[in-house]
Order: sequence, then C-alpha cells, then structure tokens
Amino acid sequence: MITPMTQAAIAVLNNIYAGGDTTRTDACRLTEQDLDVLLSKLLRAGLIKLSDRGESRNIRSYSPARESSDVSLLDILEATGEHLNCNHPTTEEFHMRYGKAAQKLGIVNYITREYLKEIKLFEL
Repeated sequence: MITPMTQAAIAVLNNIYAGGDTTRTDACRLTEQDLDVLLSKLLRAGLIKLSDRGESRNIRSYSPARESSDVSLLDILEATGEHLNCNHPTTEEFHMRYGKAAQKLGIVNYITREYLKEIKLFEL
C-alpha cells in the first residue's frame, strides 16, 4: 500500500530522527542518485535541514526540521510526490511492519477500494 519510495522516505526520516543510525536505511537499497533526489525533496518540503558544514550526500549531515509528532504520512507523500497504492488488500507483512499505522491505513485502503468498486466504466 505504501510505495517503495515512500517506504524509503520513512526509513530515511526515521534514520535522521534517530541521529543517523544507518541500519534503518540499509534495507531501502536506494541508489546514491535516488538518495540525493529524496533528500532534496525532504529538504525542500521543510521536513529536514542541512547543517552548515554538512555534505548534502551524507544522511548524517541532516537534522529534523520539525518534531516527529508534527510530521504526517501526508507530509511525506506530498514531499515525495508519491501516492498510496490501493490496488491490493493490505497484507499481514504490512501490518507487522507498520503496526498501529497499518490499522489506520488498512481502513483507508478498504474504504478506497469500496468506493473504487462503485465507479463504473460508463461513468468515466
């Protein structure tokens, strides 16, 4: 339901909020170029800030621009230009990975899928 790039953005932000612990972003498998693009999007959106002496390609050069409690999934989606993928029901793996947030997203996914079923071809 959350695209791979959104998952990467969440991991990068969690990494930055944790003080640069790279174990969270290792699993993302972002290319250097993709990471550069992602960091610039998060920076432009005001979710992170670059230290005065920081190297823009190094995650440790960034710090949070806001409290984590003030950053929503919508903020991340808008910053990255990504979307929610409601083409499939939510999986158990998704629920295991995102816990309480997965419950809320599961409801969004279910309701979206129900509304999409009601939009027929002749209406488009």
